[in-house]
Amino acid sequence: MKLYRSFFVMVIFALVFGTTGCGAVTPVPTSTPTEIPTKTPIPTATYTPTVEPSPTATFAPIPTSSINDQSAISLTNECRTVVDGLYNLKKDLGLPDHFTTEDSFRQATDFDPNQYFQVFTHLKIASGYKLDYIYFSDELGGKPLMYARKSGATPFKTYEEFLKSYGEEMSGERSYSDLNHAFDYLEKIQTDKSPESYYQFIVLAFLGDQFYLFWHGLYRDQKILCDPSDMKYVKDDMKGFDVEFPQNVKDGITEIDFKPVVVVGEKTVTVRFITFTKWGGFYENIYNIEKDTVPMKLIDVQWYPLIEYDCGISF
Repeated sequence: MKLYRSFFVMVIFALVFGTTGCGAVTPVPTSTPTEIPTKTPIPTATYTPTVEPSPTATFAPIPTSSINDQSAISLTNECRTVVDGLYNLKKDLGLPDHFTTEDSFRQATDFDPNQYFQVFTHLKIASGYKLDYIYFSDELGGKPLMYARKSGATPFKTYEEFLKSYGEEMSGERSYSDLNHAFDYLEKIQTDKSPESYYQFIVLAFLGDQFYLFWHGLYRDQKILCDPSDMKYVKDDMKGFDVEFPQNVKDGITEIDFKPVVVVGEKTVTVRFITFTKWGGFYENIYNIEKDTVPMKLIDVQWYPLIEYDCGISF
């Protein structure tokens, strides 16, 4: 499980910090299905948990953005429900004052992540557990760390207390970087084996800890985009930074195929979707996971830059 957790940490972290360029556009035409290449071009980043990183995809090419393929299931409607549901859950949260103090810890009136299951209706947490979180903060910002807590157990108040339960101590973690055990809770998340559940699992892993982000914690700002209408969320976010896309980026956005799809095979499932971050731009993300393992096992992740963009803001 340690390798599994490290895999998720590296993937999410690299999507935020592993990009370069500012405003360069490499659009993908909507009329041509995006395929996973077996030779070139080489992905900007790839990580395979079981072998050394490879410059090529580690599974067979699949026309992931083409719903004409009989095995590819469109998830646009599911994506719309999930993205809008998450937005409505979090839109009025703000940041509680107590999370900006030195000894900050969760209060009973703070956001309850178990509300996620109102949105992720094809997921559930293992019996006897519930989602909880501690708030990690340093002199540069703050963010939550989710964990699965036994229902009768006393909640952790601090990250140090949380680490002690693993027999560990602080080792240089920062609000702008990954935290140890940040994805352990996923081992207690169960799917109903439907195509929608595999998609929801990946979205939860991607966006589950995106609330109460403060200062440098805001570098973790990925958004999942279902269709062009989701640009409204991107534009609202950009307004908060008082920045605007250059014209070549605006033109490139019209060429993106936003359709999220899932391909369910005999032993594996492939999920494809589009994301945006102000410190990297627009990406096609392709997750390959084992179909029936518990907990979920990631085989490979590929991400491809569609439009590279950096807002130019550094905290």
